[in-house]
Amino acid sequence: MATISSGGLQALLRRVGIKTPVPLFPSADTQNSPMAIYLSYLAEILVQLTECAPQVAYESIQWPNELGDLVVVIPRLGIKYVSPNVLAVDLKKRVASLLFDHPFDDGINLRVLFRPNTLARVLLPYILDRGPLYGKDLSARHHELDAIDNGRKKIVVEFSSPNIGMEFDSAHLRSTIIGAYIACQYESMGWDVVRINFLGDWGKHIGLLAAGWSRFSSEDLFEVDPLRHLLDVYAKINELFKPEQDAAKNLRAQGRDNSEIESYGIFAEKDAFFKKMEDGDPDALALWKRFRHVCVTHYTDLYARLNITFDDYSGESEVSHDTIAEVESILKEKSVYRDSEGAWIIDFEKHGSKGLGICIARYRNGTTSYLLRDIAAVLERSRKYSFDNMIYVVSAKQRSHFQRLFRALELMDHADLAHRLRHVSFGNVQGFWPKHGTGVLLGDIFDQCRTAVQKFLEADEGKKFQGGESKTLDNLSATALMAQDLSIKRHGNLTFDTTKMAIADGYTGLSLQHWFAKLSLKLHGATVNWGGLEGADYSIFEEEEYADVLRLLAQFPGIVKSSFRSLESSIILTYLFHLTHLLSTVWNEEEEDLDQNLTQLAFYETVRQVMDNGMKIIGLAPSALA
Repeated sequence: MATISSGGLQALLRRVGIKTPVPLFPSADTQNSPMAIYLSYLAEILVQLTECAPQVAYESIQWPNELGDLVVVIPRLGIKYVSPNVLAVDLKKRVASLLFDHPFDDGINLRVLFRPNTLARVLLPYILDRGPLYGKDLSARHHELDAIDNGRKKIVVEFSSPNIGMEFDSAHLRSTIIGAYIACQYESMGWDVVRINFLGDWGKHIGLLAAGWSRFSSEDLFEVDPLRHLLDVYAKINELFKPEQDAAKNLRAQGRDNSEIESYGIFAEKDAFFKKMEDGDPDALALWKRFRHVCVTHYTDLYARLNITFDDYSGESEVSHDTIAEVESILKEKSVYRDSEGAWIIDFEKHGSKGLGICIARYRNGTTSYLLRDIAAVLERSRKYSFDNMIYVVSAKQRSHFQRLFRALELMDHADLAHRLRHVSFGNVQGFWPKHGTGVLLGDIFDQCRTAVQKFLEADEGKKFQGGESKTLDNLSATALMAQDLSIKRHGNLTFDTTKMAIADGYTGLSLQHWFAKLSLKLHGATVNWGGLEGADYSIFEEEEYADVLRLLAQFPGIVKSSFRSLESSIILTYLFHLTHLLSTVWNEEEEDLDQNLTQLAFYETVRQVMDNGMKIIGLAPSALA
């Protein structure tokens, strides 16, 4: 743990031969990023050579798109009549070849290379000292400095959020996977994360499910597979309900009143049941509680197979009547809430929000809308969690809902609260089909992946993976499923393909698990004596293939930050795929005893540690015994 402290880090640099203390720059996070050490020394040299402002020098240095380890963008220095050639010559003299190899210019930029031997001597202890913390940002800027307990900043992440009795569609799947990644990513950056699964457990669709239950329920089928039976019941009643829906829709399209159609049949039945729920009818609530309990219980088990947990299974049902009344009172006070033929509406257009239209908050029969409950839920969560930010991980198709939600809060004079909310959206899914005619459930999706992975393992015959235990198979299946989504950009369309998931070559989740297992097996039983690293032989790192891996390992904290800024998991996953590709160029199955080669042991351990950290940051569970 020596390099964790500033003094320890400086002592390491002195042993390498760098006597000058690490220059101080406000943007340089040398305790979390080894690249910042190199940037600081290079920036200080630029200051001495050009007499430019320190921060200008620091910000002139970038990661390269291609050649070099660092790039000095000469025009950013703001210095006239100084050619890149002259700077390159002076720079080479100033660094004395300890940190940097020969710099060269491309006519505009100055490209700088790290010296591999020095990089290895600095980087390996740096990563080994930090272990599971390497790549994470646990600095003070994610803490409230004026808080009594110096507590971390808090974020609430709402994701997955399936509707009771309805299918677990592709949007719920992507919300689950991306939301789990975002929660893990924020934790890696030092935030206190609250994971919420906001179940669709309240509303008129529960009334429709109850109408179906009275017609099609079977206690035997419910006992065997409750989620499937509820979905079947919902599908059957929805089919019966469809003619009424179509008739009401046609009248609305013609600009005619459809209230008469909604006053009888299944329309009236589902609305009456939901009204009973909101009025606290014991029988209605007893049936609803039964539905909710069985769904939460079974979903908890299914999420566990994906290595996903939630801190709170809340739902629309938990929003209190008092908070809803408070919301309506404020809306009326601000003159943004008005009666419209017995319903209460918010006219966003009238209040300067073009495109958001008119939205019903309370229906004519007195029941609440999803928007009204969601507004109240924001107030309750703010009071319960005192969060700094809250993220909703929901399909882009729901963009207008969140625009209305945030705007409604602004109209209530809660602009400060609205600005702490964010809708993180994502694209569609292609190739996603139900296993059963009535719709797909999370268990169906996972079982499809598990079957595909199991077939692959049977064909593999232990060549790439050992052990077919149920827990290992579940973890490999979860990795295969999640990595397919996490490897693309959020707004891209995901092609759901179990065949492509279940291969261990190329850029797949199984490929990552395969390489992590190989590293773990190679290191298994090796005796570690890190104290001998100082005098160890680092000559292997003069080989370009080893040096390329080192350079990539040094970039990991920056990769994590880049992923965090954009909330794009593909940045980290692409990095991990690149790391395994470079690792394959130096891999030797018949390697000499690692106990006798301390630098190689340290090298493989740092690669394993970065893979472990990277996979966990995006929500995957590394499996050492795969």
